[in-house]
Amino acid sequence: MVLVVLSLGLVSVISFFESGELEKKNKPTEIYSFSIDSVGGENVLVLLKETQLVPGDEIVIHKTALNEIETFSVRKVIFSKKSRVTIQLKSQETYKGRLLNPSSTILTTGWDKSRNPIALDTEKGVKNISFKEIKFIRGEQKLVLNKDIENVDEEDSRISVYQTKSKFLNDSNRTEKSRWTSTSSEENSSIYDLFTPPIIYLVNGELTTTMPEAPTEEAKEEEFGLTVVSFEKNHYRLKLSSWIGKTPYFEDLHTKVSSKSDKNVKNRLELNVPYKQNENYRPGMPSLIKTDPNDEKKLVQVEFFTVQQVKDPKTGGAKMVGRALVRDFNKGGKPFEINSLMDKVDTGDYKINLKFDIEGEAPSSIELDANEIERVFNFGSRNYKLLRINKENRNIEIEKKVSGTDKTIVKTLNF
Repeated sequence: MVLVVLSLGLVSVISFFESGELEKKNKPTEIYSFSIDSVGGENVLVLLKETQLVPGDEIVIHKTALNEIETFSVRKVIFSKKSRVTIQLKSQETYKGRLLNPSSTILTTGWDKSRNPIALDTEKGVKNISFKEIKFIRGEQKLVLNKDIENVDEEDSRISVYQTKSKFLNDSNRTEKSRWTSTSSEENSSIYDLFTPPIIYLVNGELTTTMPEAPTEEAKEEEFGLTVVSFEKNHYRLKLSSWIGKTPYFEDLHTKVSSKSDKNVKNRLELNVPYKQNENYRPGMPSLIKTDPNDEKKLVQVEFFTVQQVKDPKTGGAKMVGRALVRDFNKGGKPFEINSLMDKVDTGDYKINLKFDIEGEAPSSIELDANEIERVFNFGSRNYKLLRINKENRNIEIEKKVSGTDKTIVKTLNF
């Protein structure tokens, strides 16, 4: 017993005066969290995950080769036109959908005081949302920073921290392993040999030097977590409402006259003239403007229009009906008819509403177009991909990549 007490005392004294040497290891990062692009002549930082940063927030970039950390301030936040976002209001209401504004949505200093609303195509229709009501906008962001990032090497740099008004040091230099060094003198001046006494456990009334291992439970396989809420026709954005002479007028169901009006903008479309989205739309202006036949942004063109007299099935009398043959350049294919009897125009397009529901995660939903085959979308750290749609059998095929593995699961969901 005396030997044990003296030995432990000597070890404590040595440990008190001895310093630990830290081994530093920098693990290379193979997954980069950003890329660099150019928008309007400015270099922008493109984050490869959905975020909700706003002007004034800070980004910290760690340059691995130089072992340097540089802090940047966000000057502009850009959401691409037609991108999908999640908007939470100060009232805690949340909307998800596709941006319908005619150009990219750009947040700058004082963005919450902007007078122009955000038009959002949600599963419940188009919502015009005032900036002053918005708590945050989450989506795929492009960031213009306060300093040029032209010299930032994407493959040798990574974002270590980006969080509102907070700065944290990169943890790549933290100690991952420590060990005791030898004493300054290798001589043992003690008459006693040092040893480590064994640790003895009492398990079920018996003494043992090892603890029994706890029984391991097999990891429960996570549910697929995705169901089809609805599979509905996606009606065309234009509706023939009136005409003057041989020139038709169309309502744009995606654009309201103003944020305070429920009326849709009307556009006068001349025959055989291509039109594109008016990216500088203001109340009182058309949402579609003339463009050149070679313009890649052209959307629609009326190739034929006539007015015919038909019998009204309700009254039995005669009724004048306008009929237009319309070509949509985004849809491709043959021109299709829009007439004044159509309340909604069916072009064969569909939209799919999906719901995420996984234990431990807040339920969420997403809307896909039927022509978005091979589109990849995320829920938390899980990746999904739309593989195919079978309208006849009324089902879709989705692929899920299991988080943290290379394993994939393919499931057929009925609607």
